[in-house]
Amino acid sequence: MSRVFAYGSLMGDAALSRYRAWPARLPGYHRAFLHRSERRWGRPGAPCPILGLAPGGECWGLVFDVPNADRRTVLRALENRETAQERRRETLTAETPDGPVAAWVWLSRGVDGYGGEADLETTEARLRAAHGVVGTGAEYVRTLVHAMGVHGIRDPLIDTLWDRLRG
Repeated sequence: MSRVFAYGSLMGDAALSRYRAWPARLPGYHRAFLHRSERRWGRPGAPCPILGLAPGGECWGLVFDVPNADRRTVLRALENRETAQERRRETLTAETPDGPVAAWVWLSRGVDGYGGEADLETTEARLRAAHGVVGTGAEYVRTLVHAMGVHGIRDPLIDTLWDRLRG
């Protein structure tokens, strides 16, 4: 059995949706808008800020059980989506109600020149300006809120941005 820790839109991704999942805490990292999407959620002139994991704090997400028979298929799908030179896959320990488990986690390699953890107003403005082939920056945040909310996971940064964007 392999395990995947998901902390953003990956929590609702089709590649993982059929597998058992449960809430988990990843100590030592927090959600931050560290990267940009210039196709899916934004475009080159108005990229959409997207989540990464930054050092410090904690991050609540989901751990998915991936059976060994599906490991290669799932890993290939996630590597194509998550790596993109911005992230690296590591195996870290996530804390679950059943105890600690080793899980694949895609960590940010650093910022991609987009400004890293920008202030709330700058991030909001960038999200409002973004529009890509999948949707807008506001819709990206809505997918995060939905993916987390289904499992009772909250994040003050995401909640604050969603309140501002939908208002």
